[in-house]
Amino acid sequence: MVSSSRIKVSAIIFDQGNTLLLDPFARVMDLQEERFVEICQNVGLSVDGQTIKDEWTKSNKEIDYPYISHFYQEEPILYHALKNLYVPEAAVPHLAFELLQEYRRGLREVISSDPRTLEVKNTLEELIQMNKKLGIFSNDRTSGLDFVLNSMNVRVSFQYIRTSESIGAEKPDSEVFKHIMRNIKVPPHLVAYVGDDPINDIDAAKKQGLQTIQYLVDVDKYNESWRDYSAMPEHKPDATISRFAEILDVIE
Repeated sequence: MVSSSRIKVSAIIFDQGNTLLLDPFARVMDLQEERFVEICQNVGLSVDGQTIKDEWTKSNKEIDYPYISHFYQEEPILYHALKNLYVPEAAVPHLAFELLQEYRRGLREVISSDPRTLEVKNTLEELIQMNKKLGIFSNDRTSGLDFVLNSMNVRVSFQYIRTSESIGAEKPDSEVFKHIMRNIKVPPHLVAYVGDDPINDIDAAKKQGLQTIQYLVDVDKYNESWRDYSAMPEHKPDATISRFAEILDVIE
């Protein structure tokens, strides 16, 4: 669903999670299930694929801390899951490493083969042809964002690339948007921030004078303990989209 509003901007800054890339975790879990079982069997752990996925998914929901990469995944999430599977403590680091490497191989495959990735790439190229300055900021590890941008083959599209880890602040902290404005060098009223989160993206950007475009995702599908779509923001977005390419219909 695209709003009827059109906004005039010179620069567009994107959120990553559930904006540039829709949460790939469940798809990677399904794709790599058999390999996860093989890896566990290689170290003498007899466990079925569904149990691995259930415990990993549970840990992904429960473990959260500053700058965590839920898309890229991190060792503490695996450590928590493996302990719940009663893996001997001495075996946890090696097994976590092997599972994480396999997850990331699957992540790259899911991202590169997703038709939506091509939609994003083509849309970014059109925005560049419209002389829009593009940037991206994510509450993430730099390594996680780099992996996503390289897997999507869109890194070259962005003149500004930063993460919460790289500047030491997370959205909705006002310092994030002040950092964006210091680097993008465009007046706030000519900058649009595009994101899915009503508080971290829309409200926070509006408070700093930026225009905003809210990406409306499937709330039931993508809601998580660390991602709250039910929060009520003070400010409404200037426009809304439900497909990435629809951004071309709301800017001028």
